[in-house]
Amino acid sequence: MTVGYARVSTSEQNISTQIEMLKENGCEKIFTDIASGVREDRTGLNEMLSYLRKDDIIMVYKTDRIFRSLKNMIDLIEKFNEKGVFFKSITEPAFDTTSANGKFIIQIFGAVAEFERNLISERTKFGLEGARKRKKLLGRPTGSSPTNIEKYQYAKHLYDNKNIPIDKACKQAGISKATFYRIDKSH
Repeated sequence: MTVGYARVSTSEQNISTQIEMLKENGCEKIFTDIASGVREDRTGLNEMLSYLRKDDIIMVYKTDRIFRSLKNMIDLIEKFNEKGVFFKSITEPAFDTTSANGKFIIQIFGAVAEFERNLISERTKFGLEGARKRKKLLGRPTGSSPTNIEKYQYAKHLYDNKNIPIDKACKQAGISKATFYRIDKSH
């Protein structure tokens, strides 16, 4: 079955052109979203992903209607491959995993993304080793920030000298009770 996906960013935009093109190209069922492409949670896309069966073809008008970024494209193509479904773009014939050329293009993108992940991993390991050699402390800093210590002191002053209950003193000072007691314990 050929399944279509159409998306526009705002309700002011017209999605009907995409839907018509998908129908003209043989889509039997069409899922839609009216949402920014940067949003993770796209209801129509999620419904489509759960609807898909092996050997279905996902068709879009343009790849930017479904993919938010190169990384998102790789992730979705991997999901498509796991489900045994194909992907096709009407206006971008290079994106057609039903053909050998399309599969090759997608594999190149996948290889580039994997190479990038490996480079990031190498740089991170190299940076951590360098920091350790320089005896740089790694991780979250210990102790309280000067701002929180000031807030603690103000809350303590309100509690000790103004007879204000600790929860109200903390609220007035802009500090949580947990932070107050953690600092109080260390002083």
